[in-house]
Amino acid sequence: MKLLRNVSWWQWLLAAGVVVGLLGGAYLSNKLTNAVYTSSSQVLMTGQGDPTQPDTAYTSNQYVNQRMSTYAQIASSAQVAAPAAQSLGVDAGALTNQITATVEGDTTVITLAVTGPTPDSARRNAVAVTQSFINAVTRLETNPGGSMRVVVNVITDPTMPPTHSVPPMWLLLIVGVVGGFVVGALAALVLRWLYPQRFVFKRRPTNSVLETSRMKPVAPPTQDSQAS
Repeated sequence: MKLLRNVSWWQWLLAAGVVVGLLGGAYLSNKLTNAVYTSSSQVLMTGQGDPTQPDTAYTSNQYVNQRMSTYAQIASSAQVAAPAAQSLGVDAGALTNQITATVEGDTTVITLAVTGPTPDSARRNAVAVTQSFINAVTRLETNPGGSMRVVVNVITDPTMPPTHSVPPMWLLLIVGVVGGFVVGALAALVLRWLYPQRFVFKRRPTNSVLETSRMKPVAPPTQDSQAS
């Protein structure tokens, strides 16, 4: 405890900066190491009308527009995730949480985004999910007679996510320590500039110095004591 009391305010500030920088470097290294990659594909939903009746084309397109939100929900349902997971050899519940389906504005285009721990696995997941989605919608939108009400076409194949270059952990830790030290030093200089009377760059005197300063001067010997 006595040793801690002898530490100056600016030394505490530098130490705090180093610790925060070290923790920041460790956190950044963990985030980059556990990065998640996303592969996306786009599908176009098209209504199928009767070629012999031109009016059915408009009606079939209205049918598709009204069901776009339903199709997006189907993309992350068990009807899509289970067959895709079986083909990939992964857990269906985990794959379901990796699927995101978004309707692009007022169009009949759906973007399927699937994540994975590596770029290659993300793309393989997206390929399996896209094919499973097409199969699920085809089954749901096929009439008993065999004619299809909706056709799903892939307009953008699953993309290959770019590979991230992850620096080694020791380098991020060193950068964090140096950065924290610099920030702590700058903070100390700013405090010294703003409050020069309160924050002074000097060390507190040690206990030995304090005890020496408190010692009373010894009186010189008198003549009587010298004679004796």
